[in-house]
This record gives sequence, structure tokens and C-alpha cells, in this order.
Amino acid sequence: MAKLETIEKHLAQLLNVDQFSDYCPNGVQVRGRRKIKRIVTGVSACLELFQAAADQEADLILVHHGLFWEKDSRIIQGSLKKRLQILMKHNLSLMAFHLPLDAHPKLGNNAQLLRRLGIHEKKPFGFYHHQSISFMGRLDEARSMGQLTRRIIKKLHAYTPIILPYGPKKISRVAVCSGGAPELIREAKEKGADLFLTGEANEPLYYFAREEKIHCIAAGHHNTETLGVRALGNHLAQHFKIEHAFFDSRNPL
Repeated sequence: MAKLETIEKHLAQLLNVDQFSDYCPNGVQVRGRRKIKRIVTGVSACLELFQAAADQEADLILVHHGLFWEKDSRIIQGSLKKRLQILMKHNLSLMAFHLPLDAHPKLGNNAQLLRRLGIHEKKPFGFYHHQSISFMGRLDEARSMGQLTRRIIKKLHAYTPIILPYGPKKISRVAVCSGGAPELIREAKEKGADLFLTGEANEPLYYFAREEKIHCIAAGHHNTETLGVRALGNHLAQHFKIEHAFFDSRNPL
């Protein structure tokens, strides 16, 4: 068992939360139970996750995308009200870590993506407010676009990726930024990447990849961000000797 405040302090230090300028609160968002024996993790705060955590008699829910964002309405209604009702009914605590979790060099979404795909020699990549939130590196061996696409589909369970195959025949250098970061393809090209891997695509991405001759794969916002929160939950389970279960909502986007 661990105290909620102890876990919060540990994660704030581990993830260097104070170093980031984010557009959502990082840390505890709802204070429910203070004594934590069981954690359920998931990518995004949603009814499905909250109900699963309640069914598993969790004490704490840990997510990457929390309930509160700076541009959201401050009126408690609709789905936000329903989500809060579940948390209150079951006295569940909720924590969220956004950019600090993307950026962590071992447990973060992007570091975990590189490890899963066999990308080494990682260097800082993906700057937001003068802070690097991601990495780029080199594959264990040069691969074709087809080979790397199959690896990404298998390792990330990304069965419907958007594939823009306009780079070199062999891929060695890969830049990665999980979630919604299509604009970072420009930085990837400037830094010599053969392929840029992200979660979401937008319309200009197609023209840039084609005209600048760089490969791009958008493997899904959700799919590219399951690894970090799962790794963080496993870390907490080991560090504090508590139970951890990851819940995957199977979001196709």
C-alpha cells in the first residue's frame, strides 16, 4: 500500500513535471482514496475506463490524457459530469501526466516506441516551448518501408496506419513523436530522418512528405500512446509493491 500524496510526489520528481509548459494539469486531478493498493492505467480518461477501474476495485486511475484541458468549458455537464459521477460514487482518485510522460527518456511514450521498434542512438527531437518531448534514432539495421511498416503494425497493433511512402529505399534514421504531432515532420526532415512516425495525420502532411521525399507513418494517436502509461504503471507497481492493470479501450483513432 502507498499514500496518494507519496505517489504524486514520486511521479512529479520522476517525470520532472515542473520543467514542462503544458496545456493541462499534470498530477492529481481528482482526490478520492488516499490509500492506494491497486492502480488501473489507460490512455485517456473516459467512462469505459472509469467503469472498468471501479469493477476491478481500483483505488487510483492513472492516464495520459486527463479530464481537464485549458480550452474546455468550465461547466460540469454531459460526459464530464458522468465521468466525475463514477469517480465520486466509487471514491476513485485520478492522476494524469501528459507532456512529461511523452518526454521521459525511459518510461515515456516515445522512448518506449523506440525500444519496441529497435531504434537506438536516440537523440532529442520534437521541441515544444523550447523543451524536447521526443527522440529520433537509428534502426538496428536498415529496412525497407514495407519491412518497417509490418514491424510497426505488429508491435503497436496498428492495423490501419496511414502510410506515406515517399522517402529513400532503405530506412535507417527514424524520428518519432507519439500522439498528434504531424507538424513535426518538418523538424524530422531538417534533422535527416528517413521516416517520421507519429499518431495523427493532417492534410498538409501528404504534400510535405511527397515533395520533401520523406516517409511518414501515422499509426494512431491511441496506439502510439499505450506504452508510456503502461510502463509507468508497471514502475509504480514494482516501486511501491502495489497491483497494476492496464485497460485498453481499443480506440481506433
